[in-house]
Amino acid sequence: MMTQPESAFVVYAQIRVSEAKRERFLTDILNLAERSLADETDCLQYDVIELDRATQLFGVYEVYRTPAAYGLHQASLHFHAWKVVAEVVIEEGGLDVQTGRRVPSIVC
Repeated sequence: MMTQPESAFVVYAQIRVSEAKRERFLTDILNLAERSLADETDCLQYDVIELDRATQLFGVYEVYRTPAAYGLHQASLHFHAWKVVAEVVIEEGGLDVQTGRRVPSIVC
């Protein structure tokens, strides 16, 4: 298991997509996750979570070494490609993004 720095920067997004665009969303968001992990050394974790199938609600949980690493993520080509797709697949008002510092925890 990879240890994460105590000051890791976390991004959590909830995304609602239309049912008709679900497959395109999944294909492209999973590609974004794969490229982020492969191409960005300071992207430590990138998870896509299906929160509610009935309402097409998904969560995305990302962990970066620093806030600057997240800035580099947002400047990447794969993120810009995702933004084009996001305009099409995410429902109006269907994106809520929160960011913050990871709170250190005690692991038993």
